[in-house]
Order: sequence, then structure tokens, then C-alpha cells
Amino acid sequence: MGCFRTMAEIGEWRHMSDNQHSNKIGQIKGIRSTHSCSQCGKPAYCDISAGKSTCWCFELSKRNTSAIKSGACLCRECLSALPLLD
Repeated sequence: MGCFRTMAEIGEWRHMSDNQHSNKIGQIKGIRSTHSCSQCGKPAYCDISAGKSTCWCFELSKRNTSAIKSGACLCRECLSALPLLD
């Protein structure tokens, strides 16, 4: 929650190279971005937009996105701030 990494990313962290750490931190902080967050407007990173078949957000506990426009892609901070679904 505090570092905005997913559980899978935390688990893989010790197996990653320094370059992979830098890339992941860049994605999380918006230094490497694929779009602007539709909620806050800050740079954000989407694995699907970057050509992967899944995204980091698929690994998170489901959030209440009912107030978000359908298809909107949020940054890790904004998505993490949404309430969890029951």
C-alpha cells in the first residue's frame, strides 16, 4: 500500500536486477508512463498499453470503481485510494 507495489512485485523484488528495480520504480512514480491518470491527471503506467496481456492492476484487491468512467485507467495512487469492495 505505501510503496504502491503489488504483492507479486514485492515477492519478485529480490530476484530483480537493479535495472528492473529502476524501471518498476519509474512506472510507479510516473517517470515511465503510458498515459495520464483519468482521475488526477498525473503520468501513469498501464502494462496493457505497454503491450502486455495483463496489467499490474489485475493483481489488486477489487476496488469500488463505480464513480469512475468505464474504461478509465488510473494511476496506482488513485486506484489504491478507492474503497475496497466487500
